[in-house]
Amino acid sequence: MRLLTTLLLFFITSTSFAQAPYPSKVDLRFDHWYDYAEMSKALHDLVDAYPELLSIESIGQSVGGRELWLVTLNNPKTGSDREKTAMFIDANIHGNEIQAAETVLYSIWYLCKSYGVIERITELIDERSFYFMPMENPDGREVWFHQPANPHYLRGGIRPVDNDHDGLLDEDGPDDLDGDGHITSMWIRDELGRYEINEDDPRFFKRVASDDPPGGWSRLGEEGIDNDDDGRINEDGIGGYDPNRNWPADWQPEWIQFGATDYPFSLPETKAIGDFLLNHPNVAACQSYHNSGGMILQGPSASYMKYPSSDMRV
Repeated sequence: MRLLTTLLLFFITSTSFAQAPYPSKVDLRFDHWYDYAEMSKALHDLVDAYPELLSIESIGQSVGGRELWLVTLNNPKTGSDREKTAMFIDANIHGNEIQAAETVLYSIWYLCKSYGVIERITELIDERSFYFMPMENPDGREVWFHQPANPHYLRGGIRPVDNDHDGLLDEDGPDDLDGDGHITSMWIRDELGRYEINEDDPRFFKRVASDDPPGGWSRLGEEGIDNDDDGRINEDGIGGYDPNRNWPADWQPEWIQFGATDYPFSLPETKAIGDFLLNHPNVAACQSYHNSGGMILQGPSASYMKYPSSDMRV
């Protein structure tokens, strides 16, 4: 299975292969990020263009009622997808990590257009099956696209949570005070402040060196006001949990692992994925895309400190 994972990652990331001049049946543009509607359309367009290789189904619905699309890549002429060793590839369990979904979309597009052209990819698809789920958290993705947000918000889902334990739900999130569609940082003049305006781009601040004079500015916090009059700002926004802490492996309760919710698979999104995997014992490898870089991460409740060297090499 290590060979399967290595080959797949090599083919979809190789510049020389990715820029090959052979055409696709679907003219997808990778010059912008796709919201839920665009991504859903792109997936269905690919399935319509490559019905001999692709099928699509909804394996459930999100908290907000959005379909959880799953695309199967398989050549039925060489056997059923369930009869073959399979790989499950997912992304965007964190709503703000939108680039991950595009990576999965690109993988589907590239593998389909390469079938019958690149011998090793053709062989791989004939012998194996793939399950792609580009948007595990479509609600969080939609909030990031269509509501004022910052690079980290919304990370979780939209099920209401009383984050500040005042009996109210989602009543004090960030506020777009200047109406520019973004949640940015608020700054105040401070004669002892350790930040100064960046001379290369005055939209940004930079920290002054420890041995330099004060910069005259301090960061007040993210845009927002005290909506619930409790003396705090932005302490109870949309949601307040992390679906990537809701898996049964290494699960721990909230006071140990923030965002884990009441019990594993308590969210409709993770429950749907869990049911799918349990019903597909042919899945031998999983690849989950996020948008950080070059790391293999351990969850806060992981009981192990080191990964096997064979995993690290992959």
